[in-house]
Amino acid sequence: MSKRVQTIIFIVVCLGVLIFFLMAPESTTPRMPLDGQHEARQKDFRACFECHPPHTLPENHTVDGRVPPEGKQKCYFCHKLEESQ
Repeated sequence: MSKRVQTIIFIVVCLGVLIFFLMAPESTTPRMPLDGQHEARQKDFRACFECHPPHTLPENHTVDGRVPPEGKQKCYFCHKLEESQ
């Protein structure tokens, strides 16, 4: 394969990836308020459940509808802090 064909394939793949990311929908997950209380909890997600008990959260936010998630499923992965203005 010639260098010219390789370059064209590379450019087409890069454009495809760029278009894919540009077509992604906007985030709809509510953000955490930018206050002292939520900033501290960003490092320890278990503290979230002091104010937001598991029984008050939607089913897809808990394990078996009543136990906080463990491991990779942490609140701040989806619920980012609001951007400072």
